[in-house]
Amino acid sequence: MQLTKILLIKLLSFQNSAYPAGIGNIIPSDGSAITRSSDKRRKIFFICEPIFSAFAIFPLIIIFWEAGWNFIIDWLDTSVGQHRVTVPLLYVFSQLILLAIYTTQDHLYGFLAGLKNDFLRVVLLQFHCLISALSYIIQWVSMWTLWDYYTSDEWLPMLLISFAAILAIIILVGHPCDLVCAPFVISYDSVEYNIRIGTPFTIGQMNRYVAHLLNYIFYEYLTSILCILAWRGSYKFLDIHLYPENEIISGIFSLLSGYLLYFTLMYTQVLQNNTAYSTPFLDINFPLFLENLRHICSFFSCVLLWRGFWIVFDEFIVAVSLINGNRFKFYIIAMIISFLILSFMKTASSIHGPMSHIDDEYELFPIYRNCFLSKWFEKKNSSLNEMKSNSRKTTTSDLYTITIF
Repeated sequence: MQLTKILLIKLLSFQNSAYPAGIGNIIPSDGSAITRSSDKRRKIFFICEPIFSAFAIFPLIIIFWEAGWNFIIDWLDTSVGQHRVTVPLLYVFSQLILLAIYTTQDHLYGFLAGLKNDFLRVVLLQFHCLISALSYIIQWVSMWTLWDYYTSDEWLPMLLISFAAILAIIILVGHPCDLVCAPFVISYDSVEYNIRIGTPFTIGQMNRYVAHLLNYIFYEYLTSILCILAWRGSYKFLDIHLYPENEIISGIFSLLSGYLLYFTLMYTQVLQNNTAYSTPFLDINFPLFLENLRHICSFFSCVLLWRGFWIVFDEFIVAVSLINGNRFKFYIIAMIISFLILSFMKTASSIHGPMSHIDDEYELFPIYRNCFLSKWFEKKNSSLNEMKSNSRKTTTSDLYTITIF
């Protein structure tokens, strides 16, 4: 019996040393296999991330936003929504919800992080994403509509206001990155990234509630209004001057030009630092010039893509569906389906973007952290390794038990 135990321990020890990463997966001591695997994985993620975000996640985000937006616009045409006080009340309602999200983020994060029931944690996290997304849709629709009520419809003043808003954001924040959204910015559903809201301020020993309130005022009453003005002027400029006589051609042209700009900007992010260093004059005298120029180009790409998809969906999906059914019912069903699919892919938080900075372990996209696939893969790989580890522990324990008894 004692001899059997000794032989079995030596055998297990030999197996563990020979196969440190799992049975049947021998890794050389120099780590060359790990390096080759990592390089191959990086290339796959680098190629696939922008494509998957642009053609799988982004259309679902558009469906959710367009259905919610059209629902509110059509509701404002009803007898209840036609009162001029309705739109300001909608805006106030959205701001109250956002204020609650900002001020309760620490308590919610602590609760969800300590929750042992994984299913309940996922449900609450997705509910938080849904409430946040609906609040931002109501905020944007109400503010956009208010500007339509009280400002001129002429394209030149709107365009000038749009440029002024972009300049104001650069002066206020230091860069126009806040103008950029999906498909450049894709989030991964996680308590780590979608509960606590990042801040541009150094708060130090400031009271947390005061810091959250300051952050809320900065983002929701300054930055968001400037972003809406920038988007509104640029969007309506395209409506007036980009094939106004044919909306389908206008939408398709917007999509093609937007995607061309999108893929160019996404795949050249890694060259940003090298470009800056190769142009010392710009790097010394205008250190943020190239970065801000990229943000502005990304913003125009977003405007083109959102407008293109919006027109295509209105012409080929919404218009046909409204002929045979109730439009409000169709909007609700479209929002539910798109949100469920995004939740299943763990990207529902992309509807409003991540609340906190997302780390990109592979450093493929240093400017716009579009790293959904890598996050998803690492999560699945970690779960698989944990299952294998537990399985090996169980097998080892059973072998010892069998040998002893």
